Amino acid sequence: MNMKRGYIFTVILLITFALAGCKTHQMNVSNDPKGDQFVVKKGEQFEIHFVSNASTGRKWQYVNKNEVTIVDSVSQRMVNNAPEGMVGKSVDLYLTFEAKEKGTDTLLFKFSRVFDPADEGVTIQKIVTVK
Repeated sequence: MNMKRGYIFTVILLITFALAGCKTHQMNVSNDPKGDQFVVKKGEQFEIHFVSNASTGRKWQYVNKNEVTIVDSVSQRMVNNAPEGMVGKSVDLYLTFEAKEKGTDTLLFKFSRVFDPADEGVTIQKIVTVK
């Protein structure tokens, strides 16, 4: 019986080490997509999370894209957890970035009505450090 437990423990331990060695290409798991600071290695991708609701007429915009050189925006995805048929519910928006150059920079995002130049909206910053 003890031999069987030892064998099972060894198999579980080997599987754990094998899985720990796997690297995700989607996102550096030490960075919280809802956080304000991100530390990544050159070549890694990471996601930044926002809550968005198109029914309000407001949307998130990456406003200083042309000034930021250490990362590139790669893609975006939306996750809608609302029950089918429900309208006006917010969705989770994930913007994916790839680290291109070493350094630190601030990404600015504005939540406003794109069609209304008078709408100052809300601006937030995310600090990214590429090592």
